Amino acid sequence: MRRKHVETLLDQRIREFKIPQWPGQAMYGRIIVYRLPDKAAARESFTEGGLIVKPESVASDTKWRSPRGVIVSAGLQAMDILRGNGMGLGEIIWMASHTPWRFEVERTTDGQSIEFFFMQAGDVVISEDLLGRMAGGSAQIEIRDGKHQFLLEDSAVPRFDPPQHPDDM
Repeated sequence: MRRKHVETLLDQRIREFKIPQWPGQAMYGRIIVYRLPDKAAARESFTEGGLIVKPESVASDTKWRSPRGVIVSAGLQAMDILRGNGMGLGEIIWMASHTPWRFEVERTTDGQSIEFFFMQAGDVVISEDLLGRMAGGSAQIEIRDGKHQFLLEDSAVPRFDPPQHPDDM
């Protein structure tokens, strides 16, 4: 018996950002993130409309270092970590700049690289969507049993405390 498909946040983001198919399912504590192009990094000058042009070495280094992306896949441990921190698939996140593991899945007709990052769930630094949910009141933080936990739309999410640091999973 198949369940009726309900559009998820990930479905919306795939449509919004034209995210191509990623190569597989993330495993364990890892996530796959679709890199969102960084408009500031793509500029030829340091500031919008600025007169100082970036040297090629700076421009090529910053083009792929976009700190933003969409979580498209997560291993089971990563799903627990994300959920316990009020996040899920389709979330727009910022990641640690040291995250080096990226792979190109294709190039656009104008030569732009379409890339995904793979990283540990603990490399997520910011969630833009969670900030919006907190501002709108659909996500709150409360203390239960001496631990901070997210309250998402009236249901508490138990915090997932892995036995090791997420990078060790």
